[in-house]
Amino acid sequence: MVTAHRYLAISIIAAFLVIAVYGGLARLFRRPQVGRPFWGLQYYTETVLLVQVVVGVVLLVIGHRVPPGSLNWLHYFYGSLFPLIAVVTGRIGAIRREEAGFDYAPVALAALVAFGLTLRAAMTGCADSPFVCLGLT
Repeated sequence: MVTAHRYLAISIIAAFLVIAVYGGLARLFRRPQVGRPFWGLQYYTETVLLVQVVVGVVLLVIGHRVPPGSLNWLHYFYGSLFPLIAVVTGRIGAIRREEAGFDYAPVALAALVAFGLTLRAAMTGCADSPFVCLGLT
């Protein structure tokens, strides 16, 4: 289950980065709308984030903890609560801008924030380098 938690983390971190870059480039080139791949990836990421939170709670309940350290509590907030707040805030911003165009911009900004938060969660959840922990080296 810990391995699944790590792979879900890699997927979420990468997806948030892709959403942020895609939306940022679309806004830079003043595209009023983005295609279905953007929204599909956003929905996928929201769903996987919820699954990741559930898996994390299950791991916590069965006794798994992040490695001890002064900042280990950050893992729980940066990996669950704060990214969920960012995603919901981006979604609300998109709904408010729907008729004016560029409705993807708040979602892309929220994805950038969530990318940073989830990357930080990975850093605090690993005793080693997050790249070693996530299997990226």
